[in-house]
Amino acid sequence: MNQDQVLGLARNLVAFLGGIAVSRGWFTTEQITMIGGIAAAVVPFVWTMFAHTDSAKIAAVTAMPDIRQVVVNTGAQQDTAASVAASDPLQPKVTK
Repeated sequence: MNQDQVLGLARNLVAFLGGIAVSRGWFTTEQITMIGGIAAAVVPFVWTMFAHTDSAKIAAVTAMPDIRQVVVNTGAQQDTAASVAASDPLQPKVTK
């Protein structure tokens, strides 16, 4: 899932569940609008925390069909995400 899909899902869930909550009298429309605004601010923040890790970036690049190989600098520290990916058998495109 990309960020646009996650945001669209969050908006639709707030609208759907908010409609049910308003119809049952649990919330007012103003409260649902506020919840939607909060979700619109929080979801991208949380998504960014997961999507922009070094491991996620390496996985995104290796998933591209135009990329044949990702070569890791041999002088890189052993605990970097690139070094870990190079020794991971599930990442065949990443090599040292």
